[in-house]
Amino acid sequence: MKIKNKIALTFTLSTSGLIVIFCFTIYFLFKQYVSRDFYQELEQRAQIVASFMLEADEMEPAVFNEARSKHIQKLPFEEEYIVPLSTPPEKGLLPEYLDAGFIEEIVAKGYAVRHAGKVFAAGIRYEDNQGNFAVIVAAPNKLGDAELVGLRKILAFVVITGMVIIFLIARWYANQALAPLSSIITQMENIDANNLFLRIVSGKTEDEIERVAHAFNKLLDRIETAIETQINFISNASHELKTPLTAILGEIGLGLHGQRTAEEYRQCLVRVEKHAELLRALIIRLLRLAQVGVSEDGKAFILARIDELLVDVVEEFNQANPHARILLHFENLPEDPLELEIMANANLLKIAFANLIDNAFKFSEGKQVDVYLEGQGPFISIRICDQGLGIPADAIGKIFDPFFRADNVMDIHGFGVGLPLVKKIIHIHEGQIEASSDVGRGTAITLRLPKRQF
Repeated sequence: MKIKNKIALTFTLSTSGLIVIFCFTIYFLFKQYVSRDFYQELEQRAQIVASFMLEADEMEPAVFNEARSKHIQKLPFEEEYIVPLSTPPEKGLLPEYLDAGFIEEIVAKGYAVRHAGKVFAAGIRYEDNQGNFAVIVAAPNKLGDAELVGLRKILAFVVITGMVIIFLIARWYANQALAPLSSIITQMENIDANNLFLRIVSGKTEDEIERVAHAFNKLLDRIETAIETQINFISNASHELKTPLTAILGEIGLGLHGQRTAEEYRQCLVRVEKHAELLRALIIRLLRLAQVGVSEDGKAFILARIDELLVDVVEEFNQANPHARILLHFENLPEDPLELEIMANANLLKIAFANLIDNAFKFSEGKQVDVYLEGQGPFISIRICDQGLGIPADAIGKIFDPFFRADNVMDIHGFGVGLPLVKKIIHIHEGQIEASSDVGRGTAITLRLPKRQF
């Protein structure tokens, strides 16, 4: 069964149950009202019967007959009983349901009612010059029964009609509520390996449907990144790996071709070692780029302070490069140091910061590198500025593509995988990265990481 039908059916049954309970309550209260009203009518009939029957000896016969014909109209199937209270009632005078207890209640309270099957009875104690009497009128409530039958039909019609109307309204509402989900399903069915760039648009804001669309879009981002990484690895890694391998094989071939002196063999092995080291470094960076997605597991995220991570990275970098000039700027930090804490994978962020600082140092040719940390607004901003060669305007948009290197840095050692790795790490932390550059004056890479929500 479809979800919208389940919603409509569940809502219809629950609402109809309330309507049925409400209708039963109405019927029960109306039945009680009809019974009380009929008992009052029987009591009035008993008063009339007593007045006419027991006072007949005090009235002129002509007057009595005229009054009787005008006022003592009987109820359908009405039975009247006048029982002297001075002596026990004669056997067979009263029906079985009007027992001695009923007469005793009339004597004690002056009024009593009784219900047996479809017959209602009301009795009163009446005092006359001839003595005390119990005047009883009994009759079925034909009019009341007819009213109850009519009410049952009306309530049954209301329940059935209400169920149909409620189901139609619930079905319409379910269709309206699930329409965005149907749209999302249609969009999802149109996404395959050839158009992973497509994203789900829910048309809603700040609701569960939007959260589903957002979660699916994040899943598509991860899938697209993984596939792009594989494609780039396959298409570019072979070329990058081929260069040092070709050099190694060439050196080995030269060493094996003809007789060489010991010094020539040593120089050959030195060149082979150099190219092998380059190959090892490239393989390590490629594996790190391909496997960084594993760290997207939320369990790897801990509470970390960005300023402490930057200090650690700079200290480690300075130890490895004693002549480096890396200057930290902490002038625009928030007053509350807790605002510098975020949920992050500290190791991955250190890798990202180290890559950026290493790039800035490498392309600055020994000049000072400035690292600015700011915590104003909803983001923590890290800006790394160098005074190096800069990036041409036509290349600035491609520097985050794997293996891309600008033409003006080809003579500087590198593989073109550092910035793509940094971008992936920042993306995992739901942050932003952008670059600005002026050829001949330097480059600035800006990272923005969302602050932790308190």
